[in-house]
Amino acid sequence: MKRSLVRQAACGLAFLFLAVGHAWAGFQVGPVSATLSADQRVAALTVRNTGAAAATIQLQVMVWSQSGGKDVFAPAEDILATPPIFSVPAGGSQVIRVGSRRAPDAQQERTYRLFLREVPPAPRPGFQGLHVVLQISLPVFVQPSAAIAANLHWRATRIDAGHLKITADNSGTKHAHLSHLVLSGEGGKRLPMSDKAVYILAGSNHEWVVDTAVAEGDHLELAMDSDNQALQTDVAVSGP
Repeated sequence: MKRSLVRQAACGLAFLFLAVGHAWAGFQVGPVSATLSADQRVAALTVRNTGAAAATIQLQVMVWSQSGGKDVFAPAEDILATPPIFSVPAGGSQVIRVGSRRAPDAQQERTYRLFLREVPPAPRPGFQGLHVVLQISLPVFVQPSAAIAANLHWRATRIDAGHLKITADNSGTKHAHLSHLVLSGEGGKRLPMSDKAVYILAGSNHEWVVDTAVAEGDHLELAMDSDNQALQTDVAVSGP
């Protein structure tokens, strides 16, 4: 079956992505991810409307992969999210459920994202402004029966006199979730790489460009949080 790949983008609608903690512009969703397995075929999440008006929300699950460090999405046929569309009154909540239609794979983690999209209300008579449609997405992981783990390999490549590229390759069988990355040079200078948490799926990679002057052969230290655990690793700078 031909399946068109869908990249995360605004397609004719003004999608607004606002994230503060785990709250998005009047909505809170918890937990912020779902993990399914042979022992847990269904996961429940709660959507809370902290806004001042009722809202209608539509659910869609997409297969989630990565190519060249970018997220790629395609329609999912083996994961269900219910109810597919629902209304939440102001101050109210709704329990939603995500479930797998098929058994987990034997060795590999399957990855998806659950999108929650606001259905815009009918415009009021005389309204001439722009209604901003809210969309958020949460990761959904289906764990295999075998034990899995992320396996990150780090590279530091000097781009030019003032820029460095850090690359993380995940050759493991599970995603890696990284946050609070800090790079330290041989002189002890600390350079925050990114305040944004990133997922690196199995078999994928992610790149950061850091404004810093380094020389080939320098040794750097990377500190980060990975799934709520503090990690450190050393990496040597290569050419050009």
